Amino acid sequence: MEKLRRKFEISKSGFTLAEVLMTLVIVGVVAAFTIPTVINTYVESSTVAKVKKGLSILGQAKKLAEAQNGSIEGWDFSDGATAENAEKFWNYVKPYFSIVKDCGFGHDCYQSDGVYLLKGNKWDINFNISTSHYYYKFILADGSVMWLRTAIGGRCADSDAGAGVNNICAMFWYDVNGIKKPNTFGKDVFRYAVTVNGVYPDMNNDCNKNSNGWGCAGYIIKHNNMDYLH
Repeated sequence: MEKLRRKFEISKSGFTLAEVLMTLVIVGVVAAFTIPTVINTYVESSTVAKVKKGLSILGQAKKLAEAQNGSIEGWDFSDGATAENAEKFWNYVKPYFSIVKDCGFGHDCYQSDGVYLLKGNKWDINFNISTSHYYYKFILADGSVMWLRTAIGGRCADSDAGAGVNNICAMFWYDVNGIKKPNTFGKDVFRYAVTVNGVYPDMNNDCNKNSNGWGCAGYIIKHNNMDYLH
């Protein structure tokens, strides 16, 4: 009877220290595998929403600018990607962006390390050198950064290296988290084309881990995910 009583008392005493430690180890291992996945899923879903937001912001700006100034085809800027044309184009759409800083052609509002392609190489555009001073930059109220240039080919007649649309007047780049890394196409940097007929995400068919990542905005708009990263 005494032995039975002692067994009952032991069973009521709870978990041993070894059992508690083992439980904590198991919980830690599970967390180590699941938390990064949860974080990545959140970051990607947030980025998808921001890519859609960028398209909406640009579409609205074009629409309002044309309501005030007439069709984009009649705006006062000429052929080619030049600083003068970029500034002229910017002046038409500027009133319709919520910005905290107009950076112009300087590089003080964006990181100076450069932008990376999805495949890992550095983009051959460097905002810190004079040959790239035709990119007009500005910071939006949410901390994201945009920059633009006018079309390289004929005025509002450019196809811009296979962006998937024609009659491009200007190209916009959108870093959804501003100066924060990774500053990489397809991860936090995306490209849009402003055309005579509307605003479109870059539709290049090159959104995979071994590509430049130009067309990842188009991929996201079409598929509503960032599965190309996996």
